[in-house]
Amino acid sequence: MSNEQRRVNDVFGNAKTAALLAGLSALCFLFIAFRPFLVGETRFLFLLWNLFLAWLPYVVSTSAAWTDRFISNSGNRAVILTVFGIAWLLLFPNAPYLTTDFIHLVANKPLYISNGGVSYLVWYDLVLYFLFSWCGLFLGFLSTYQFHRMAARSFGEAAGWVFIAVVSVLGGYGIYLGRVVRLNSWDVIYSPFRLLYGVLESLHMRGFLFTCLFALFLFVIYVFLYSLQGKKG
Repeated sequence: MSNEQRRVNDVFGNAKTAALLAGLSALCFLFIAFRPFLVGETRFLFLLWNLFLAWLPYVVSTSAAWTDRFISNSGNRAVILTVFGIAWLLLFPNAPYLTTDFIHLVANKPLYISNGGVSYLVWYDLVLYFLFSWCGLFLGFLSTYQFHRMAARSFGEAAGWVFIAVVSVLGGYGIYLGRVVRLNSWDVIYSPFRLLYGVLESLHMRGFLFTCLFALFLFVIYVFLYSLQGKKG
């Protein structure tokens, strides 16, 4: 890998993968746009909003990687990276959150049952949800990878993996707050008391088990994708 390509990957996590994700996002849009021609109704438009939110942590992590790479003043860099890091932690759960949208396939079960049989529409929607979920997982991975490499360069490889473990737990809890408690990232600014109440109400065994389940899921996905990333570069 050339030095120029390394610099590009430092900023984008993996420039080729990022470009593919842009294409995949366009494909997701086309799946949503074509669906009304199959069933004559508009449904699942919320997935486009969720996909937009899934891109935000990657935009923030890319900005942080650019700052880490090109701003030489250590004091300014530390302040900016801290701000980006906090913003990223708040936005990160939006990326893997897309995997939980599969629940709408279950919620819309009557839509897929016709005359005692299963409609072929269920297969279209299954692929649709899978593409959105895949995009969210990769966006989450790339943004996490960028912060992982910054943490490892600053504090060592062991600290980098501790960072990944902590982020997996926080991400799992963030998904719980979004899917079950129905909180949003921007509630930190616009509805802090609602956020605080939601957090206090979520401190029970079901919330703990949900968080552990998705933390394990995020960690396993990250390790697998990281191993592939490592072999490429």
